[in-house]
Amino acid sequence: MKNVLLMMTILIPLSLFAQPDRDDHSRKAMGIWQITERLDLTESQAEKFFPKFRSHRNEMEKIEKDKRESLKSIRESLKDGKDVSDKDMDRAIKDLESFEKKKLQARLDFMNDLDGVLSTKQRAQLLMMPYGMKKEAKEKIKKHKKQKKRRHDRDRW
Repeated sequence: MKNVLLMMTILIPLSLFAQPDRDDHSRKAMGIWQITERLDLTESQAEKFFPKFRSHRNEMEKIEKDKRESLKSIRESLKDGKDVSDKDMDRAIKDLESFEKKKLQARLDFMNDLDGVLSTKQRAQLLMMPYGMKKEAKEKIKKHKKQKKRRHDRDRW
């Protein structure tokens, strides 16, 4: 019963913030149930963790939005078939470096902020979670392609 209550109190608010960013395929929206299950969060931990997680996600989304906006002029120039000036390219590279540094610092701050909330093992699991999710996604895609090929081969005759 506690798990159901925990899932309901956390799942609904976080699902509103867990929308994936269309322009950033490296980030995947992590489902609350996956985080809760993989980290084996207690109710107390979840109450402290998920507000920090939502705040972190919002910050990362804002950085990504700002990065896309910064690169918009170059994207439009290329789309229109125009040349990009050296000055614009230098500015874009500096902006990109700045945004990547902000993302890294935000991630480090988030992980350090969880020191009193999650155990060291849970923090390590959270740190490694995106890599595991990418690997799982690749494996699912590979499996799906293999099944699709089998269906295609079967239906050829």
